[in-house]
Amino acid sequence: MQNNRFVSISQYQRMTGLSYPTIKNAAETGKIKAIQTEAGHWKIDTLADINIDTAPLLERLEGQEKMLKTLCAHLGVKI
Repeated sequence: MQNNRFVSISQYQRMTGLSYPTIKNAAETGKIKAIQTEAGHWKIDTLADINIDTAPLLERLEGQEKMLKTLCAHLGVKI
């Protein structure tokens, strides 16, 4: 994949593992640096300092995933 400064929400989703709605909401509320094109599409600035430190969020999501898997195993639910 080519290194682009501005990427689509889908590309940013693949880069970070965050969900599409989470990224879109963060762009709309200014939690991540992004621009909106004339066509209404969001482009995420991959070089913005505010977007670089997603590690804490990813760690939290991984922890939640582990808890969910444990709960599902306890309840006998296959995932």
